[in-house]
Amino acid sequence: MKRIVLFFCLYLTSFSVFGQGWKIDYSLTSATAVGSSAVLPFWARTVKGGYMPDVTSTLLSGGGDVLYMASNGLYFGAGANLVGCIAAGRSVSDSRVTGLVDRLYLSAGWRMLHADIGLKPRQQELCDLSLTGGDIIMSGYARNLPGVNLWSDWIYFEKGHWVGIKGNFAHYQMLDNRYVKGTLVHNKSLALKVALGRKVDLEAGLDHWVQWGGVSPDHGTLPHSWKDYWRVIFALPGGADAPDGDRQNALGNHLGREYVRLRWRARKFVMTAQYDMPFEDGRGAIKIQNAPDGVYSLIFNLNDRGGFVTDVLYEYVHTTWQSGDVHDRPATEEEMTKVYPDHVDAYWQRPDDFYYGRIVLGGMDTYFNSLDYKSGWTYHGRIIGLPLMTPEAVGEDGKVPGVVNNRIRAHHVGLKGNAGMLPYCFKATYSSNWGNFGMSGDSIFNSRPWQLSLALELDFGRVVTNLPVSLSVGAYGDIGKLYQNCFGLTMKISASGSKSPVPVRR
Repeated sequence: MKRIVLFFCLYLTSFSVFGQGWKIDYSLTSATAVGSSAVLPFWARTVKGGYMPDVTSTLLSGGGDVLYMASNGLYFGAGANLVGCIAAGRSVSDSRVTGLVDRLYLSAGWRMLHADIGLKPRQQELCDLSLTGGDIIMSGYARNLPGVNLWSDWIYFEKGHWVGIKGNFAHYQMLDNRYVKGTLVHNKSLALKVALGRKVDLEAGLDHWVQWGGVSPDHGTLPHSWKDYWRVIFALPGGADAPDGDRQNALGNHLGREYVRLRWRARKFVMTAQYDMPFEDGRGAIKIQNAPDGVYSLIFNLNDRGGFVTDVLYEYVHTTWQSGDVHDRPATEEEMTKVYPDHVDAYWQRPDDFYYGRIVLGGMDTYFNSLDYKSGWTYHGRIIGLPLMTPEAVGEDGKVPGVVNNRIRAHHVGLKGNAGMLPYCFKATYSSNWGNFGMSGDSIFNSRPWQLSLALELDFGRVVTNLPVSLSVGAYGDIGKLYQNCFGLTMKISASGSKSPVPVRR
């Protein structure tokens, strides 16, 4: 793979002699995080990329990206970033010294159409102050999934940009140590944007994810043929070789989100309001049964980027409903004898059906957990979606057995601005944690522990060093009943640059 990337980079740069443009971005970063307890505070360890250990540690990362742009809208790109880490104690990984590939990809595209192959971060939809970056399912705080992603920017139907669509179609694979080895991941999305005026846009979209395939210790090799792939895409029941639950419902572990976003571009600021709702099954997606669960976001980005406050964010998190606290109930005698149309979910009519004699209400969704894919919606020990949800402790086999805390109510505030010449970022997150449905009677979450997590980050740029490097520091704290009360500090030194040679014209 390294030879392929090197060849591709050389290939891109060779085009400059034919009147085309290319660009190289590179960076080298050293970061150290220390904490007053065995585990770093929440916002010190919860960073984009998912490679910061939970404990006091030092890491070094370096990489670059190459982009070649043709005059007709065609482009090619490649990138890589490597990370090495020395931890003071055991983190998610068993080893104190680790190395990983954070980014390694090839990209190509034409105008609004794009294709990414390899390890590449997904684009963030909202500002980095957000708990989720605008996506409750794929927040970016876990390691990048390897795979192929075909996606589009907004494609408008007319010059006025009044109506546009965008979407993606992707296939990934989970390569971490998990309950179902080699789990495959399917993803697709579709969004629609409508201009309500020259300054107001309304956007709505649906994002569908499925865990499927792999090798399970309970069921052996799970269905993974092309026929099974079509079942996964269209959420159809599994075949005869699928587990019982997949034959009754749909093949694989399905989850996703639906969102609505309103953006108003005023004279002095841009306001963004969003509701991002998760779902775990068809009832949640089609019947909107999961509401009011979701993340409610309100963001103000001021046009004056030099002021004391440039960005303000408030988010409310509600995931305690989960389609209700009852999954199914016994059917009445009238319901058992009544004849229903074929399109009605009348499972109790078939004596051979798992739910015969019961009415399925669809509650107790238990977000990010799965009966067959027991490691749930985690990757390398980190939650892929909303980071406030808590994975269970890694077992002796090195695997995450599920998500122990997915019923949460939280308030989150974020501020950005400039204290004189010094850019700052402040975040405060208060949560009430309810655990999940079916937890034991002695669980800590029966008391609904509260938690307050704080973060203040300062970017000194090159003011202090007067060298071609930048310095940033952070102070973090946890106070509450969920995590141990602690304080942490981080320091990051980075050097970065960009090179865009003037192309030679023909």
